[in-house]
This record gives sequence, structure tokens and C-alpha cells, in this order.
Amino acid sequence: MLFGNKHITGILEDRGLSELNDDALWQVKNILNELDDEQLLRNSKRIMSSDYGNEKASTAYLRAIVEQNWVLLAQNDKILKSLQSQDKNSKEE
Repeated sequence: MLFGNKHITGILEDRGLSELNDDALWQVKNILNELDDEQLLRNSKRIMSSDYGNEKASTAYLRAIVEQNWVLLAQNDKILKSLQSQDKNSKEE
């Protein structure tokens, strides 16, 4: 695993995802490690070739999609917690 827990925690906190459940956290760690293996989390000579402009744009698009997915993950986490709370409240009544 390339990322330490402290680094992953920082990434999640930056995106409002510091309280993910264990299953989601495991998946996030795998995603981050996969992206790092492919060097998509930073500029890299490995993914930049003679067609620098197009590949730079492709890399930027991929990063934008990843960031968009962080937003969706955060929204889904809030929805799930809200539904669980409503379910718990309805069972208590």
C-alpha cells in the first residue's frame, strides 16, 4: 500500500469524508492506491509522451472525474446516514 493511513485520512477530510464506514474506507484505499500506481494523482513523465498536450488534457479530465466521484461519494454517504437515521427513528416510535 503506497498511501499511509495518515495521508488517506487527510485526503478524506479534505473532501468531507472523514467518517466513512469500514467497507467504504477499504474501497477508497484501494482506489487511491490504484490511481497512485498509474500515477494519475500527480504529474508524471510516465503518462506524458510526445503527444504532451492531448495526454495532459486527458490526465486533467481523469482527475476531474475522480474529484467528481469524491463529491458523489460524500453525497451518497450523507443520504445513507440520513436514511439510516430515519429508519432508526421510525423503529423507536
